[in-house]
Amino acid sequence: SSLQSYMRANKLHINMSKCCYIHFKPTMAGSKSETLQHPEVALTIDNFPIKKVSSAKFLGVIIIDENLSWEDHIKALKRTLNHSTSTLCRLRCSLPEFLHQQLYYTLFESHLSYCISVWGGAAKQRISSLFTAQKYCLRVLFGDRLAYLDKFKTCARTRPIGQQKLDQNCFIKEHTKPIFKHNNILA
Repeated sequence: SSLQSYMRANKLHINMSKCCYIHFKPTMAGSKSETLQHPEVALTIDNFPIKKVSSAKFLGVIIIDENLSWEDHIKALKRTLNHSTSTLCRLRCSLPEFLHQQLYYTLFESHLSYCISVWGGAAKQRISSLFTAQKYCLRVLFGDRLAYLDKFKTCARTRPIGQQKLDQNCFIKEHTKPIFKHNNILA
């Protein structure tokens, strides 16, 4: 009731269809999987019930979950980055190479770096999938395309007899450290 009177006094309005709350659950000291049990509380504003959610978007960008693990946000970000990589893969052959770095910053890094100060402190094992997606994007845009196509354009049976057996080098991915350094891109 005090929130409702504050809102009326300051001529503010709450969109009740978007209003929700999260109960942040601290983990118990001895066990990571069990959480402390608290009684359920029904919150209302002017007799309108506020729905309880386990994760929510804030300003359409940050997805906060009840355990503050940022897992939902990282999954959504990885989907976006994979979509950006596929777009870059389709565009790379039709545009000159000097534009590839600008495309990378525009379509990939802009998503990766937005609000990183908020979710960037998540556990390293959660963020590692984003680094893998970044390395894949760099291989697509700046990698040795001819070597990649030579490996996979034909099956081993259609190669000349001496080259039918593919050695271990065929399955090694290109190193990305020189690509990061050559293009002045932060990892």
